[in-house]
Amino acid sequence: MARPVATLIFAMVITPALAIANSPVINATCAALTPQLYEYCVGVLSADPAATNATDAHGLATAAVNITADKAAATLQVITYLISELNTCQDIYARMEEGLANVLTDIRDGRFKSAMLEMDVNVTGSPNGGCDIMLFEGNAQKDPISEENTQNDLWASLADAILETIERNVSKRGT
Repeated sequence: MARPVATLIFAMVITPALAIANSPVINATCAALTPQLYEYCVGVLSADPAATNATDAHGLATAAVNITADKAAATLQVITYLISELNTCQDIYARMEEGLANVLTDIRDGRFKSAMLEMDVNVTGSPNGGCDIMLFEGNAQKDPISEENTQNDLWASLADAILETIERNVSKRGT
């Protein structure tokens, strides 16, 4: 019983693919293009119902333009998401920059413990890592500043480790 059902399902799945692959309009139109574009042309147009139902090159051109318009709209949406998410990252880094200015003031004034706490709260609490996560898990699901986020995280961790060392040494001398 399972074998006839599997065969029937396979036939239902493969039949449209065979019909699509044999679309004479797609094959003829794509064959008229450069050889480098033929495989791509057949592949993308065969996957589009409007293109497979086209009766001539004008119908294929219309389908190709509609596919391109859909892709452009999707790209625009990704850009819109990225702008929004990058604006949030900009806010994160602006707060980080302010925190680092406070850390520098504390270091200049010899307040190493305060500097270390400021680093822990406002800098090494992975604000840039939060930016990475937001970009990867956000609507755009792309992180165009991944390398910069990683470098900033490494530098912040290094600065924090140095401050912790200074604070330990100051604490030892003070007790």
